[in-house]
Amino acid sequence: MSSDLIKRYGDELYEALRANATVAPLTERESELDLDTAYRISLHFLQRRLDDGEAVIGKKIGVTSRAVQDMLNVHQPDFGYLTDTMMYSSGATLPISETSDFNCST
Repeated sequence: MSSDLIKRYGDELYEALRANATVAPLTERESELDLDTAYRISLHFLQRRLDDGEAVIGKKIGVTSRAVQDMLNVHQPDFGYLTDTMMYSSGATLPISETSDFNCST
């Protein structure tokens, strides 16, 4: 996949995050999307967030159970980055019902 497409999809995910909008799954739109390319898109998406002043504070791992992997038809866990904008203090109320205040990422 070309670097232009990687940038375009990373930018699209970034804009969706900032607008609290959803996007159609990239795997449904791009037949050439493989794991390496997906992580390159993810890194471009992360770089956009870092350019906005966010800071990486950790990593996350998902899809670790065999049942979930089978359900999603994937064969290994995935990982991503946690930024300071994703952190809440212990006992804090999460604004999940207020979509304008809650951002989540892939």
